[in-house]
Amino acid sequence: MTLRMPMLILLSGLGGCVAPTTRLATIEPALIEAEEVRQRELYVSEWDKTQHRLDDASFPLLAAATDLCKDDVSLRIGITLKTVDMYEGEYRVAARSALGIGDGVTIHGVASESPGERAGILEGDELVSVNGSPLPMGMNGVERAMELISSGISGGSVQFTVSRNGIQQQLSVTPERICSYTPVVTMDDFINAFADGENVIFTYSMMRFANGDDLATILAHEIAHNAMDHVEAKKQNSLLGGLLGAVLDVAGGTTSSAFWTEELGGEGASRHSSDFEREADYVGMYMLARANKDLEAAPNVWRRMSTINPGAIAYESSHPSSAERFVRLTEAIKEIERKRDLGVALLPEMKEPS
Repeated sequence: MTLRMPMLILLSGLGGCVAPTTRLATIEPALIEAEEVRQRELYVSEWDKTQHRLDDASFPLLAAATDLCKDDVSLRIGITLKTVDMYEGEYRVAARSALGIGDGVTIHGVASESPGERAGILEGDELVSVNGSPLPMGMNGVERAMELISSGISGGSVQFTVSRNGIQQQLSVTPERICSYTPVVTMDDFINAFADGENVIFTYSMMRFANGDDLATILAHEIAHNAMDHVEAKKQNSLLGGLLGAVLDVAGGTTSSAFWTEELGGEGASRHSSDFEREADYVGMYMLARANKDLEAAPNVWRRMSTINPGAIAYESSHPSSAERFVRLTEAIKEIERKRDLGVALLPEMKEPS
């Protein structure tokens, strides 16, 4: 017998416990079950809508940043494929009703300004075949479609057969070279965005905070982190710090605790952290300019950030203060406008090799 059972027995004997004093209505279980279904549909729809918004905002910036992403560039079409098999249990039912996806391969997302959009692909189209090869149902169909698209991209355009309102259509899509970083939304409840070298990750709370201009500015900043290899640089700095710490641990006979290895490894990882943030802000402004975004709106993201984190207005930790970031973005706009007036390439100023 678990501890819970004796506790329940004891509590059942406490007839004098204080109870609610209002007359509560009797609720039919079916009503609660129906509301559970509706709330699952809302959850699925909200997640889907939020990821769509990030995809739409990302594609033009990833395309505009290709000259800055070095080798991290690939050919992309800008579509998202889904099947109801991607969902589990009760959420599979919700996905059918709320998103309109079924057992086949559905084109569920078409990014703004992408080759897919230009080719006339629409959300809700069922993908029947790729380059003449028919697709199976379910996840096997999604995986097969991705294989066929990847193999066909290198040869130029990709031929899609889609079913729209019961009528099959042939569409030719010519992929575009963009930075190969994947935009991802997580359902975390704190405001944050970060880059990991391969992805740009936004929390759900950040997506709720960021409007159109804010979202573009923060996206450009995170893409710049990846393009400028900041993640790899931090790893190298951490490794160097850890190696120095290991030497100190050996010299001091503290290898069992590895105190200095951990301490200096962490110190190395944070080395130049604020300057990496400044550089990502600066390079991100050029990405916005190359994507023809509204530069004047960009600095205001840091004024809005200050309203939810007033401690960062004047305080610098691993990031510059929000006041400094506002001023630096404003100065970057002036630099970019001068280049536009001169008709020179919109590329950030780089240090001379040492």
